[in-house]
Amino acid sequence: MTVGWRTLDIGEQALVYNHVGQARIEEGPKRIFLWRETYRELERVSANQNEYLVISYKDGRTEHRKGPCVEFINPVVHTNICKQEMISLDANEALIIYTASGKGPQATHRVEYGPTLYMLKANEWLHTFAWHGTDPSNKTRMIPRNDVFTKLRIIPDQFYYNVDEVRTADDALVRVKLMMFYELVDLQRMLDSTSDPMADFVNCLCADVVAYASGKTYLEFIEQAGELNDLQHFPRLLERSHDIGYKVSKVVFRGYHAHDKLQRMHDTAIAKRTDLKLTFEKEEREQALIDSQLHSEMNRMEQEQKMEMAALEHKQRLEREQVTHQLTMEKQKHQQSQLKEQQEHEAHLRAKKWADKQRLSHLTSLHSLGVKVTDVLLAESHRPAEVVQVLSDGKGANMHLHYS
Repeated sequence: MTVGWRTLDIGEQALVYNHVGQARIEEGPKRIFLWRETYRELERVSANQNEYLVISYKDGRTEHRKGPCVEFINPVVHTNICKQEMISLDANEALIIYTASGKGPQATHRVEYGPTLYMLKANEWLHTFAWHGTDPSNKTRMIPRNDVFTKLRIIPDQFYYNVDEVRTADDALVRVKLMMFYELVDLQRMLDSTSDPMADFVNCLCADVVAYASGKTYLEFIEQAGELNDLQHFPRLLERSHDIGYKVSKVVFRGYHAHDKLQRMHDTAIAKRTDLKLTFEKEEREQALIDSQLHSEMNRMEQEQKMEMAALEHKQRLEREQVTHQLTMEKQKHQQSQLKEQQEHEAHLRAKKWADKQRLSHLTSLHSLGVKVTDVLLAESHRPAEVVQVLSDGKGANMHLHYS
């Protein structure tokens, strides 16, 4: 028991018991006089906007109160009060939240997608995933239950994995290096169908690679290993991923690794094959050079023949053009000569016609003057070489011809 004065500051609370066990809450600012009473300051618990308070009552109830808020731990009412961080979800994350109905053992679940800040209620709890996770010391190795989380990533992702001790048809052991790209497309199917999708992926990758390699010899596997980039060679992986709500977009073959002794033998064979290939390529280049030279010579000969033919054709064309020109000139000369003769003949005819016209006009003038035209004509004419006289005796139709 205490007797005296006590002071409560602003924002403080105290629990005061009297001598008969009764209790009361005092809030500051206040000055309290105690008489046969017990004084106990209460612990103050506060939460900001990113936190919430978990309040446990002595009657068994639990309350979650979203911040910002303040609560004092009252030992009469409360068992404990603690603050918790609200769950921060990014845009590519989701929570699986279970809710107890309060009327029986059954519970329901739902999915909360980000981005958001989520406060769990008193009757809710989160689904905890425990999957195969990548070994921190070896990114190509998966450790069971190494990845434990509550925030589920729902964006495309990928992981590396090496399939060890893959045996070929001729009993050669190789390690196949793969990289797989996947995406969650049906969350509810994933929850209903599997507890560890990574384990399913790893098992299916191993089964498909072993099945692929078992039908091929070591050399065939090396030559055809690039086919592992094609999804059609992973039927079990595709089928299982569809069954658990995932989509496998690509599997990348990153190479292989064989036993050291086998690898040395293979390297030796590769070196020999490389030497033979280089020799073959050298011979091919030499043959190609010879072929190129022969082809160039043939082209040059063809060009020379074409040039000679072109020169001959040009010469012949010039000769044809020269002959054609000569014929054309002669034809033009002959035409001009004919034209000149025709013009001279026509001029002669015109001159004769004019002379005849003048003669006729002269004779007509003489006749009009009473001159006997016949006498004029006889006088102008020369003595004929022969004279034919036609005489008649006047007695009948008898005629006498006298030539002189």
